[in-house]
Order: sequence, then C-alpha cells, then structure tokens
Amino acid sequence: MKGRVGTALAGIICLVANVVATAEDLSVGVGLIQWHSLPKLPDTHGLAGPFAGKIGESLVVAGGANFPKAPPWEGGKKVWHDRIFVYSAEQNSWIVSETRLPQSLAYGVSLTLPGRASVVLLGGSDQENVPTTTAMELRLVSGNVTLTELPPLPVPLAEMSGEAIGNALYLFSGRTSEKTSQTLFQIDLDAIKPQWKALPWPGEARGRMHSIAGKQDGKLYWFGGRDGMSEGSIPFSEDRMEPESLDFLRDCYCFDPATTEWEHLADLPAGLSAAPSPAVSVGEAHLLILGGVTVNFLKEQLRARPELNGQGHEHPGFPRTVWGYHTVTNTWAPVDEIPLEFEAPVTVPVVMADANTFLISSGEIKPGVRTRQVIRGQVESNRASFGVVNWIVVAVYLLAMVAVGYGFMRRESAASTDAYFRGGQRVPWWVAGLSIFATMLSAITFMAIPAKAYAENLNFWIGQWAMVLIVPLVVLFYLPYFRKLNITSAYEFLENRFNLASRLVASALFMLFHVGRVAIVLYLPALALSSATDINIYAAILAIGLLCIIYTVMGGIEAVVWTDAIQALVLLGGALLCLLIVIFNLDGGMGTLVSIAGEDGKGLVADWNGFDFSSSTNSGWVIFLGFLFASLPSYTAGQDVVQRYVTTPSEKDAARSLWLNLPMALLGSLLFFGLGTALYAFYKTQPELLDPTLERNDGILPFFILQNLPVGVAGLIVAGIFAAAQSTISSSLNSVATAFVTDYYGRILKPQSPDALRLAVARRIVIVLGLIGIVLASWISATGIKSAFDAFNTFIGMALGPVGGMFFIGVFVKRASGAVALIGAVVGFLIVLALHFARQAGAIDLWPILNGMISFVVTVVVGALVGLLKRQTASLEDA
Repeated sequence: MKGRVGTALAGIICLVANVVATAEDLSVGVGLIQWHSLPKLPDTHGLAGPFAGKIGESLVVAGGANFPKAPPWEGGKKVWHDRIFVYSAEQNSWIVSETRLPQSLAYGVSLTLPGRASVVLLGGSDQENVPTTTAMELRLVSGNVTLTELPPLPVPLAEMSGEAIGNALYLFSGRTSEKTSQTLFQIDLDAIKPQWKALPWPGEARGRMHSIAGKQDGKLYWFGGRDGMSEGSIPFSEDRMEPESLDFLRDCYCFDPATTEWEHLADLPAGLSAAPSPAVSVGEAHLLILGGVTVNFLKEQLRARPELNGQGHEHPGFPRTVWGYHTVTNTWAPVDEIPLEFEAPVTVPVVMADANTFLISSGEIKPGVRTRQVIRGQVESNRASFGVVNWIVVAVYLLAMVAVGYGFMRRESAASTDAYFRGGQRVPWWVAGLSIFATMLSAITFMAIPAKAYAENLNFWIGQWAMVLIVPLVVLFYLPYFRKLNITSAYEFLENRFNLASRLVASALFMLFHVGRVAIVLYLPALALSSATDINIYAAILAIGLLCIIYTVMGGIEAVVWTDAIQALVLLGGALLCLLIVIFNLDGGMGTLVSIAGEDGKGLVADWNGFDFSSSTNSGWVIFLGFLFASLPSYTAGQDVVQRYVTTPSEKDAARSLWLNLPMALLGSLLFFGLGTALYAFYKTQPELLDPTLERNDGILPFFILQNLPVGVAGLIVAGIFAAAQSTISSSLNSVATAFVTDYYGRILKPQSPDALRLAVARRIVIVLGLIGIVLASWISATGIKSAFDAFNTFIGMALGPVGGMFFIGVFVKRASGAVALIGAVVGFLIVLALHFARQAGAIDLWPILNGMISFVVTVVVGALVGLLKRQTASLEDA
C-alpha cells in the first residue's frame, strides 16, 4: 500500500512540476505588461479625447479631436469629430459606422456597461470647445450602431473623469464653461426613473480637469489632475506651471458609495494629469496609471524649445512610467514602462477587455499630435516558480504523514472501533491539546488571519479572547458529562439527556456540514496557493485530499491526532520563521514595524464604547461575543473536537489538553495576526515587490514565502499550509465516520453488527467522504459556483448554533425535555434563516458571524421558556 501511495504522489509531483505559466504571443513584453498592437484606427491622424468602450467582442471609438491640416505650432486649427468606428475582434478589422454622433464631441467620459451591453457617452466639449450636458447610450444592434438619449448632465462638463460600479455611473469634477467644478454626480440606470444627483465632495479638494479615475473592491478612486492657477499656495510649489497658469495636482481620494464617505490617500509622487483613464484595475488591490503628463516634464520641454512653447516635432513624446497604486498599503511605486515600440498616449480612455487586459485606442502622443495606434495590454504575474526542490520537500513531508498512519496501522492502533474512534484512550494529553489547536486552525485560517491583519488590523484577535471563557466552561461543566457517559459520539449525550430524535438530528446536521466543509477546506487553500504561486490548483486539491484519506483510513483517530500534533508545530514554526524573516528584512526591524502599525492604525483599534452589529463592525464587544458563540458550539457540540476529549486516559488528562489549548489559541493566533501586520509593514516600505495581479489578499503569505524564502525552506512552509488543511480535513473525515457508525449504523441500521464490520464501514465512509470532497472541490474550481456552495454551507452552518444551544440546555436546564430542546433549536434556526434572507435582500446589515450568537441564545431562551410553560401547564392540570 505504501508503495502505491508513493507512486501516486510521484505522479502528482511530476504533473505539477511541469505546469508553467503561459502567455500569448505578444509583440513586446519583458516587464509586468505584455504589449500588442491591434489594427490601426481608420483615421488619417488619430484622435485625442475620443469616447471608447467595448460591447461584446467589438471595440467602439467615437468623436474625438485632432489637427487635420497642420500642427498647432504652425497655426493649425483643432477640429472636433462625430464619426463612430467599430472594431470586430472576429474579423480583426475596423468599419466606419453610418451612424454619427448628434454633434461633434470630444474630451468627455465613456463607460462600458457589460450588463446592459452598451457604452455610455457623457459630457464633452463641442466644436467651440464649450462643455455640454450630453448623455447617451450606444449599442450595437445586428452590427449597427444605435444611440439612445439619457437624462442630461446637471451642468455642462468636459475633461472630467468617471467610473461605473454595476450600472451606477459616477462623474468627478471637470471643466464647466468658466472654471473647474467641485462636484461628484451619480446616476443609477437601474432605477425606475434614473436621475442625476450630487454626492458629497471631498472637503477642501480643488476642482480639476484630466484627473484619473479608478475602481477597486467596490470603491472609487480619483488621482491627480490639473486646475487653473489658484491665487493661494499649493502644497508643492514645483507642481505649478507659471507660463500656462496651471497647477498640477498630486492629491488623491477614495470614495465609498456604500457610506458616501471620502478618504484622502497618499499623494502621487508628482503632480500628474491627462493619463489614460480610468486606471487599470488588476488583482484585488492594484490600480495602474499608464503614463500621463507631469509638470516637470512640461518644464523640461519648455526649456528645450521656448520658441515653440515646448511643442514641435522634436518633442520626445509623453512620459512612459506606469505607476501602481496599492489600495492596502496606500503606496505608489513604478511598476513598468510603456516600451519604445509604442507611443505613450494621453487624453484617451482606457477600456477593460477582461480582468487584466486593457485597450487604448488612439490618443495624443505629443502636443497637437495624435496616433492611430490601438494598444492591447495584458498585465502578467511576476510571481516566482515553486520549483522542483520545493516540491520534493512537500512530497517528503506528505509521505512522512502517510508513514505515521502506516505506523499506527502496523501497531494495530486501528484494529477495533474503540481504537479507530477513540485511540484506545491512550493519547497523551499534550498530543490531544495540539490536535484540538490544529483542528480549529485550518489552512484557510493559516492564510486568512495574516491576510486579515495585513489588509485591516488586529481587531479580530479580540475574538480569540473568548477562549478564556470557553475552556473553563468546558472543563467544569461539559467534560464531566462526556467522560462519565464514556461516549464515542458527542450526540450520545443528547439521547442520554433527552431522546433519540435529538441525537439523530444533531448528528445529521454535523455530518452534512462537514461534507461541505471538507470541500471548502480543500478548495480555498488550493485557490490561494494557485493565485500566489504557479502551483496547479487541481494538483494541490489531489495532493492534500488523497494523502488525508490514506493516513486517516490506515491509522484512525490516533494517526489523526499525532499528525495533527506534528502539523500544529509545523504551522507555528513556519509562521514564526516567516515573522523573523520579515523583521530581519525590514529596514529598521521591529522599531519600523511598531511605528508603521501605530501610524496606520494596524493594531488593536476596536471601539469599546458602543455596540455596532453591522458587517463593518469595529466594536470590541461585538467581535468578542460574535467569536465566543461562533466557537462555543465546536468545543461543546462538535464531534471533531469532543472526540479529542475521550481519546486521553482520564478526565484529568482531557482537561489538561484543553488548558494547553488556551495559551496556544491566544498566543498562536497572535503570532499569525502579528505576521500579517509585519507583511503590511514589509510591503508598505517596498511596494515595488508586490505582484499587482495577486487575485486574493489571502495569497499574500504564500506569495511572500516564494518571493523571499530560500528554496527548500519555502517548500517546508508551503507544506505547513498543506498541513493546516490536512489537520482539519482528517479530523472531519474521522469524526463523520465516527458519528455515522455510532449514531446511525450501530444504533439504527445494524445495531447487532460485529465490531469488525463497523470498523470496515467507518473506513469506507472515510474513503467515500474524502473522494466526494476532492470531486466537489475540483468542481467548485472548474465551474466557479463557490457562491452557491457557500450558500449551502451557510444554510447548514446556521444549524450548528442551535445544536450548541441544545447541549447548553442539556447541561444547565435540568428539567428541559427533548421536545423542548428541539423546539428551541428549530426557532433559533428559523430566526437566523430569516435574518440571512433579510441581509441578502439588503433590508438589514448584520455581521454574519453573529448568526451563531443569535441562534444559540434564541435556542436556549425559547427552550427554557417552553419548558417553563409546559411545567406550569402541567401544574395547573394537576391542580
């Protein structure tokens, strides 16, 4: 068996080692962006300030302005246009549409709306350079262009910037007939009667032309721009262009449509305007600005050719730097250059073709000079390869876990159901304690906790403080019941205390939840690893899943808890090693880390003065209570944890395992949170090292590991991530097998079956459940239906709070019956189910983690009240 396992794993390793990232055959690309030319725009000169958008596989370009007769330094006159060009990707060619704009227009905003299969054209100036209130929607019907009027803008605007979130359109500032406008306008095209409305303006921010818009994670961004010279001072005197009476602006802002609040961001490195807009949104946290005009560049050109006002044929073209803004660390860094083989256009819209691909059609490449070029840019990953050596390290580690399972099988540690489910009650207390810690700390948590601290702060560590209450509660009140009854399944307690129905219901809910959990725990870490490395997601799912099945089948719970203990140490050691490496490579070390965390609010910044139950809660009390009731059912009613309590030789040893888990949960979680804060400080000071295409913040830890750790060591830490997944999955596999055989097969289906048959059934359940988890995880990855699967898990997970409430009633409400406990559980479940649908409909904003607290409390209160009512009714009848 061991040889077959090694052969299978070797095949997986070879498969993954040969998976390499591939890119399209593009014209130029040695940096972050691969650049490619599409057929040139069918205009003699090209256009500045056109409208552009994408409908299906077609690119549409409309309007724009140029100097068709002569350049401006030779007295040429600017001409505005009304033509519409359509590029077909299928035919790889342009056509000039017979439909034209109602008037010649340029320098407005165009926004692509995929959900409406349209491009919206807003504002812009006319032939006399006068801003307009134009608003129209362009569609392609059977290849023909149609235009539909929309509600006109509240004021005439040109040279503004804009973005769309869904079908809600936003316009920022711009030029009116006489000056720049300090306005933010919004219109929701999904409304029954769409109308423009004014939204709050960011304080003292100046109005501006040619700013750059952007969007990321549901928020809107505006960068730089320029304004007419103000009589007052500006923050950076070098951003003032005296001869042109212009101030180039470097201030930047973020607007949250959900709260209508503004945030002042880090300034641009220099005053910048007219870059292609919107900024290119890539990954989960980056916005890229492609070139643009800086005041220093203009001053250089003016000094070089004062007689031409800095213009002329010798003009070198506009700056080529691609600037990256990182929304998490609030930093700017140069990430690439527009290659010399392409012109660097300004005053032109950016059209997103897909997630990391953008199109730029025409634009201005020198003052008064346009280009016909059409650029297709593909933002590629700069992540490191995992490599053969790292895979060998992972393989050795995984095979070592199989060897542990094989060792226990040879020792006949899984020769009976008692040994398979309870380890013969000979597991050392410290091993059980490490196993509990590893079981509760999945691979999702191993990556998600650092990612949470990296992206936000340490507030969620408050949730771990709940262990100070949970451990004494379990040791003093629950553990004596479990050990006294000498249970194998936690749900035997419910039958002993109430009735068989309560046992079966609770056990079934536990098993259903863990079927889904196995798939999710396989899928999410594999997804995070594949998003940050070149590890194939299916190879990761197979490697984790198959190895878990093998050693769980062979060794039973004893193999599970011992591998858990090893994996807990690997997890902690890996996290500590990463933290030390970050601090060592941070300029200023621990002092810099503490300073940045304090300045940027990355520590414990919870509000203890109130109770905010919304999804964006910052209330310390709410976080504490939410995690208290989210964790309590696992420690008191979850088979995967309760099973550890009965693997030790005595109740005293079980108590010691829980007391060990207390400091590990507090300090271990603090280590992971601290690592996330350290990663924030590391990339805050070195933003150029980030990968803009990183799709998930959860991938920041594996990304750092491959980027900064030596070969082999990186493999060991990634093995730790595999270990975290395995510890959770193996616990689920064994505990579901235990629950099914003990609560259903041995109690209902075959109560007279021999022990050997029950053991065989348990092993089959492990294999079947593990394979189902692998198939479901692969299916989720292939189809992208995680949202639907999440809904299933949420639905089943809502029932775990009521199950915890049933156990609480059983321990503390002495006269309650099984019917009373089940009634309370049903009401608790229905309440949170109603709240869930209300939240989904947008009727309420409730933090989902509070589901556990609400369902638990409702179950207990309703159960107690119903029990009291029944006793009073019975007393009256007796009277």
